Amino acid sequence: MDDPRRADCRNFHCLATPRRSWGTAVKLTAFLGVWLWSLSSASSVLASDYRYHLFKNPEKFGILVFPAESLFPDLESYILSLDFASADSGDAVMRFGTERENQTYMMPEPVQKKHQIEKFVILQILSDKSLMVGIYDPEWGLTLPQAIYQLDEVKKNIPKSLDVFRGKMPEKKPGEKKEGRGQNIDWKLN
Repeated sequence: MDDPRRADCRNFHCLATPRRSWGTAVKLTAFLGVWLWSLSSASSVLASDYRYHLFKNPEKFGILVFPAESLFPDLESYILSLDFASADSGDAVMRFGTERENQTYMMPEPVQKKHQIEKFVILQILSDKSLMVGIYDPEWGLTLPQAIYQLDEVKKNIPKSLDVFRGKMPEKKPGEKKEGRGQNIDWKLN
């Protein structure tokens, strides 16, 4: 206790002593390393909670469905009837739109590049075979309407979205104001 550096540390755990500072630094570094590793591995585990199934047409447009194991026969046969073919499947990853405006599960970016798909529709299957929809276009980013759709509504709107991807814009009524990003993909409920 004659050490003046320890005089102020009698009632506290003092980290300032030369013997403890090296050991504490090693422990702190090890803790931070384990903590950062657990964060990175947790995100990859969460990303693989969903599997996706990718369909692609000759125009290189895609329809991505997740979770893949929930893909029901009526939806799959409808997608195939639109001249889409099964292209890929795997673990879905959480991704942002082009300007980080929204995020949802999608195919990994290398898969998107491998298939040269720039524009695609994302269909999230909910437990009762209802669907949530996302539209990805590099010009508009990721559009995520909040509505929940039934298959009949999806069947009416996917062809309209594909027409917008092709550059066929729906006609505007006289005097109708043009809005910002994603204005041309307007999914409607009946």
